[in-house]
Amino acid sequence: MNKPEIIIKSKTVIEKDFSELDFLDLLLKNRNIQKDQISDFLKPVFPGTLTPKQYKVSQKQLNKAVDRIKKAIKNEENVLIYGDYDVDGITSTAVLWQSLRYAGLKVLPFIPDREHDGYGIKAKSFFAFEKEKDKKFSLLITVDNGIVANKEIEKIVESGTEVIITDHHLPTSELPNALAIVHSTQVSGCTLAWLLASQFNPNADLGLAALGAVADCMPLNGINRSIVVHGLLSLRLNPSPGIKKLVQVSGVKADSISAYDLGYILGPRINAVGRLSNPTDALRLLCSSNSLYADKYAKVLDSFNKDRQVLQQDSLDLAEENIRKNASTDSPDKLLFVYDPSFNPGIIGLIAGRLTEKNYLPCIAISVGEEVSKGSCRSIKELNIIESLREVSDLFIDLGGHAGAAGFSIETKKIEKLKKELTKIVNKKLAGLDLKPSVTVDAEMKLEAVTVKNCQITKKLEPFGIDNSEPLFLFKDLVVSQKRLVGSTGDHLKLKFDDPDTKKLENISADAIAFKKGSMDGQLKVGDHVDIIARLELNTWNNTTLPQLMVKEIFLI
Repeated sequence: MNKPEIIIKSKTVIEKDFSELDFLDLLLKNRNIQKDQISDFLKPVFPGTLTPKQYKVSQKQLNKAVDRIKKAIKNEENVLIYGDYDVDGITSTAVLWQSLRYAGLKVLPFIPDREHDGYGIKAKSFFAFEKEKDKKFSLLITVDNGIVANKEIEKIVESGTEVIITDHHLPTSELPNALAIVHSTQVSGCTLAWLLASQFNPNADLGLAALGAVADCMPLNGINRSIVVHGLLSLRLNPSPGIKKLVQVSGVKADSISAYDLGYILGPRINAVGRLSNPTDALRLLCSSNSLYADKYAKVLDSFNKDRQVLQQDSLDLAEENIRKNASTDSPDKLLFVYDPSFNPGIIGLIAGRLTEKNYLPCIAISVGEEVSKGSCRSIKELNIIESLREVSDLFIDLGGHAGAAGFSIETKKIEKLKKELTKIVNKKLAGLDLKPSVTVDAEMKLEAVTVKNCQITKKLEPFGIDNSEPLFLFKDLVVSQKRLVGSTGDHLKLKFDDPDTKKLENISADAIAFKKGSMDGQLKVGDHVDIIARLELNTWNNTTLPQLMVKEIFLI
């Protein structure tokens, strides 16, 4: 892959004498935080003090939903919550089920199976669940789905069940025939479930709302920032038994759990069981009320996550081997297209994502079935993948997605035709373009500015995530003064950099860690001059706190 384009947000160079106030101001400006927003950004208000209007939710619709649920409580009606199998859907279901049960509602949760039920609400699955439980549900509440399921909702309504929809996905021009629709595209599905749940339980689980928001890649500003900041505080101080056990088995530090932990450590464990097995096990964990029960399901989720990692790596190795075998040296195609019967349909999105990230090319990964196959797509900023797929829409059984990602079902016999036609379309669209990734940094920084104070200032912007990325800095012309491999398998590099500016009276240096850069050990020598992109981090050891650099990119000069 080509060296990434480096985009520098600020022309200012951060040096040792740069004031703390100016440094913070630069970081806030880079994130488009206006002066009147600074206070709320640095100290977000508690989400429970905000009005539905601030969530972009209709007060009228919320009131209708609340009134209908109160009626169901009073009349002891049977109610079903219909969720989804990803983190946002499972946390949504858990938050609402716990709070409505607390309020006295006779309510059951349902998490669809990825393979058997598919994505979104299905009337067939709802009726099958009614039969399984030998119950007639007079009220159905969707969480994280339903806003575009007009036909499925209509079938359920015609059967005599009223429907309340809570969803954050983009609606179509015609809304479903529901009693009430609690909808906003500004927040996660779990935040909407929490908003409804908090009308019945003032202590509705805000920590799960934070987990859903981060895992569903919501922008961490505005109301989402309030949810995550206060949700993280809740998770640190008063975690549920299920979260407490999940934190323990995953090795997260309970008293300093971060948005990174939610998105990259806890979230994948909840997702893994839905990719490979029964997603209801994740719901059982989140709703566990005792430690023994929680311990059982935390281990189940952790085990499936390990299986998912092995399966994902094996599938990636196979996919990369297929790409190498089929690569054309004369005129390389601009589309990566891999398919195999061994690809688990639950991880094809992960395969496509990793291949796109590594090669900076759009990718299609297909799990091949006997008659019908499932496909997942990831793209780059230069190509709208859903538009390209729609040019051959007649080949698909179903198709959905957006510019950067999509999914489809296709008759297995049509895969080769899809490969041929889509490759031609993508090659034409990307012809002549210099395809390379980009990395955005806040500013150039001198090594002398890597101080404890500046590390502390960057931490003021936590939690980091979408639209509030952790500050990155460009360091030019450093000298590698020390290096060694670290980690159980030598995957990481422990480095020390010096400032080669001989005009300095004192030696300026900084310690650094470059995760997943162990493969560069043979390329780097002590004495080499390099440019690096890194973030600032505090390293506390033996009661001493020092700054260090967490290296993202290293470029030999």
